[in-house]
Amino acid sequence: MNKIKVGFVGLGLMGMPMAKNILKNKYPLIVWNRSTKNLKKIKKFGAEICQNLINLPNKCQVIIMMLANDNVCLEVSEVLKKNIKRNQILIDMSSTKKKTAVEIEKKIKVNKGYFLDAPVSGGTKGAETGKLTIMVGGEKKIFKKIRHLFESMGTATYVGKTGSGQVAKLANQAIVGITIGAVSE
Repeated sequence: MNKIKVGFVGLGLMGMPMAKNILKNKYPLIVWNRSTKNLKKIKKFGAEICQNLINLPNKCQVIIMMLANDNVCLEVSEVLKKNIKRNQILIDMSSTKKKTAVEIEKKIKVNKGYFLDAPVSGGTKGAETGKLTIMVGGEKKIFKKIRHLFESMGTATYVGKTGSGQVAKLANQAIVGITIGAVSE
């Protein structure tokens, strides 16, 4: 099977091990990150470096974002949308608000691209071991098309339309918080 070329934005505590797992699963990977320190590290594992974020959509079929917060996700998606093409897929695996996911999808749809919100649970340990829980919102046919990519990072579950991944993550975090509170009693 020919594997799709993947773009990855955000090589922080979660993004770096996720990107490594994509490489371990033999996907061609091109990365962009604000700081060059982590770019040098991931290059040693076989990743190609993209020098300019705006050019990333020209070099891959799928782009994954794993970023710090809503504002950064909105800023990065604003840059990426300029070169997103028909049928290209943008996946946001960051934890953001549902409205942020819906807003990003609207931007990407202008160019006939697709968007999935796919936040993760499992922390850095799950990211390192490829055992993240991934909650995916967006078009089901797109989820099915690239499920194999998610499986290089963990176990993915389709939870509904755009924004549903973020809602599922929020519910998951609430349950974890309640459980911790109950155990501490």
